[in-house]
Amino acid sequence: NVYARHHRLAEGVRRAVAAWGMKPCAASPDLYSDTITAVVVPDGRNGTDLVKLAAEKYGVAFGVGLGEVAGKVFRIGHLGMLSDVLVLTGLATAEMCMADLGWPVKLGSGVAAAQEYYRTTAGEAARAAA
Repeated sequence: NVYARHHRLAEGVRRAVAAWGMKPCAASPDLYSDTITAVVVPDGRNGTDLVKLAAEKYGVAFGVGLGEVAGKVFRIGHLGMLSDVLVLTGLATAEMCMADLGWPVKLGSGVAAAQEYYRTTAGEAARAAA
């Protein structure tokens, strides 16, 4: 059940990323992680700027890109005692930071994509846990 919950939360994040017009850093879906999603930022943008702004302005922690992807991605974790609503809060924060930084994002787009997925799969998660 824990693995299924992490997979479901991760899929909501991936749908949000797609709604933002971005993509995960993983080269293909078979390489996606159910613990963290590294989001490739638009050209000319710096993922570390988003991470710093989220922490300083909104008190939310995202991860920076490491090594050769430093500045090219930011990371959203979806592991541990999270719920749909907690993940949605993180996605909303990421969107606000993107808007604050002048990135091309429509506020609410990723949140709405994740909400739709979580809303329509909530019963499946409860049945799987039973």
